[in-house]
Amino acid sequence: MTISRAHLEHARLEALDDTAVLARPVEERLDHVVRLAKKIFGVPLVAVNMVDQDRTVALANVGFPGTEMPRGDSFCTHTVLAGERVEVPDLSLDPRFVDNPYVAGPARVRFYAGEPIAAPNGEPIGTLCILDFEPRRLDDEQVRMLRILADWVERDIAADEDDARAREVQRRLLPRHQLDIPGYHLTGRSVPARRVGGDFFDWQELDDGTVQVVTADVMGKGLAAAVLAAGLRSLIRGASRVRGLDRAITRAAASVEEDLEDAASFVTLFAVRLDPVSGDLRWVDGGHGLAVIVRTDGSVDRLASTDLPLGVVPGDTWQSHTARLSPGDALVVVSDGVLDRFPVETEALGNGSSPFGPVTHAQALVDAAALLPADEPLEDDLTIVVLRRRRPRVS
Repeated sequence: MTISRAHLEHARLEALDDTAVLARPVEERLDHVVRLAKKIFGVPLVAVNMVDQDRTVALANVGFPGTEMPRGDSFCTHTVLAGERVEVPDLSLDPRFVDNPYVAGPARVRFYAGEPIAAPNGEPIGTLCILDFEPRRLDDEQVRMLRILADWVERDIAADEDDARAREVQRRLLPRHQLDIPGYHLTGRSVPARRVGGDFFDWQELDDGTVQVVTADVMGKGLAAAVLAAGLRSLIRGASRVRGLDRAITRAAASVEEDLEDAASFVTLFAVRLDPVSGDLRWVDGGHGLAVIVRTDGSVDRLASTDLPLGVVPGDTWQSHTARLSPGDALVVVSDGVLDRFPVETEALGNGSSPFGPVTHAQALVDAAALLPADEPLEDDLTIVVLRRRRPRVS
């Protein structure tokens, strides 16, 4: 069976779209590649080009006046269609290029060599190309180096695609909708130490009128931790619709027990259900120990138990406890990364005082804890969730 050129081109363009490289900011790493190629080959023009349907777009280049050109004028189209290295010692002597505006026009480009860049599925989507104003040929070592640099670009594109998928996993770890709870303000924020992380928070309204809020921290960082977190979040949401809080956490923990064992990981967790009418709380602490009720006078009631993290002991169970939010009180749940924001008082949560002070505005506290100096990279994922009961308005 013969596959048509149109079908092949359609598959190639789909592969280019899947990488989303044309929709992302240019990575500095690719700038390093083209500058290195310029030095290695001693050429004035180098580019990492993606060949789109009707244009060629440079993800990085040196020596070119712009970043786009019509596909019909691009030498790289021939490399992509060939699916292998194309080298033309003198473009002015090749019938394919003698009338090209970059050959016949003022630029007078004479030499071109391009190595194909493949998407993760193997489809050629672009090139690493070098050009010169004088005819020349590459020796065997230069051919090898051009391929090595092209491989670097391919790995970079593949890593970026993985990051895009990981960021989608991370996005799905957070609540899709803000809850409107009369008399309360509920908000949260999570900032991964890497592009993705294992922290997550979630909230949902249950059929009995209560509101459930869960904050968890999967040991580890990166995509593996995020995938474990996504699975646990889904299991807790499902179990919570038909079970009490302690039984829902125990059931979800049993379901991820083998996965946590295989990953040599565990999860610290704090889960709470709020009765909005009374302010009553029912909570479970699985080795988290970083949840407090900040009272209106700034004093703190710490909500912690002796229960272990999920995944530490096979077949473990968790017990629920009770508390109450009075008007003006706030439940604050944080991860270890937030305590790094308050380094002087990291023991404060255990001493009956709050490093945050009285909570008069939930969103302001979340914003203050989540904003670290740009020159101070996070060592751990950072998560904070605040549930504050508003004071009644005095007419």
